[in-house]
Amino acid sequence: MNPVRWVLCSFVAAYCAYAQTAGGQTSQTQSNDPFAGVAPAATPQDSNGEPAHSWLGNFFSDNFGFRGELMSLFDSDLDGSGASRQSIGFEALKKFSSETSTIASFDFQARLVRRDGYNPIPSDMEGAGNPGWSFEVHNLYLDLYNVFNPLMGDGARRKQIGRFNVRIGHFYVPFGLNLQTDTHATLLQLSNGDNFGFDEDWVAGFWGAINKHLHYDVYYLAGSGHDLKFKGQKGLVAARISLSNRYTSQYGLEGGLSVIGGDRLASAAGAAPMTGALAPLRTERIGIDGRYRHTAPNGSLAFTTELSGGRDAFDPVVMELHQAEYLRSSRRWGIGSQFRRFYRDGGGTTASATAEFTWYFRNDVAGSNLHWIKLNIERQLESVGVPPHTILTLQYYLYR
Repeated sequence: MNPVRWVLCSFVAAYCAYAQTAGGQTSQTQSNDPFAGVAPAATPQDSNGEPAHSWLGNFFSDNFGFRGELMSLFDSDLDGSGASRQSIGFEALKKFSSETSTIASFDFQARLVRRDGYNPIPSDMEGAGNPGWSFEVHNLYLDLYNVFNPLMGDGARRKQIGRFNVRIGHFYVPFGLNLQTDTHATLLQLSNGDNFGFDEDWVAGFWGAINKHLHYDVYYLAGSGHDLKFKGQKGLVAARISLSNRYTSQYGLEGGLSVIGGDRLASAAGAAPMTGALAPLRTERIGIDGRYRHTAPNGSLAFTTELSGGRDAFDPVVMELHQAEYLRSSRRWGIGSQFRRFYRDGGGTTASATAEFTWYFRNDVAGSNLHWIKLNIERQLESVGVPPHTILTLQYYLYR
């Protein structure tokens, strides 16, 4: 053998043996190859020295999100009646995925609430029936994606992606813009609270894409609102056709057509707040809604409208809501105004006009990191049973 080659091979072999010893590695077999062990295969445990996670550890480390929530709210009827609502809560989101797709997701959002006093403001529909301490569930639902895939071939699966998904649990009533707009922490609420006495219910049904233009939601609802209970009601069936997300991203436009019918639990007044004895009430509604966002000088404008009509038992019902908002381009502050009116034949009319100012400490576009102070003043223009009032509300909110 060439002496130079022999020296080089001997040097490489000696260096490899030293590297194995210094790295704490041992050889189970001998090899005549002087380069054996230069790049040995390593398991994850070999490379980082950490034991494999348990299934519980994997559950909380893979596709798992957790955020805390803190809210402090004070409101006062300008005639002298004050109230407060303090809450601390959380949201946990878990996604279950294969190597190529998301199979399911689970969301649980709840809060511990302390109330002292009560004024009828739209952002606290359940407050009249929950004085003192209470534990409240906002979201508690499971989504299953592309549920018919096991019954389809590969070609059909590709064509039906996103069309057949199932949702089961506690979520927004699928009527109006609430399906696209989470308003649980805001003071300017949409119309479902007035329309049905609650804006969330226990649901089971399908949702997905009809085509690239339209989206659908079809659900059965318990008709009991925030608490799952049956007291003679048969529940509600709701369906909604809405514009797809491409209209939001390209044109700033959201909108849809909704229908709902069946039995729900309601107070004697038929509408919110749901207090006192509850009884089944035959309910029918059809509604149309829309929101348009557009750039404005140094910011953006958003205009929202929800219109609906129908019956509670034999009594005609009409609901209307109109809202305008301006958000500064820095996303540091915004202003908003709203007019809402609910009329039920035999039950009277409630109507109010609201103005609001918000200062944002954090306000990311995705809504995953929020921090604000809101000042809101609502003037009741018409009310049932009591003279109209003016209510001033101050809210602090943190979600991150």
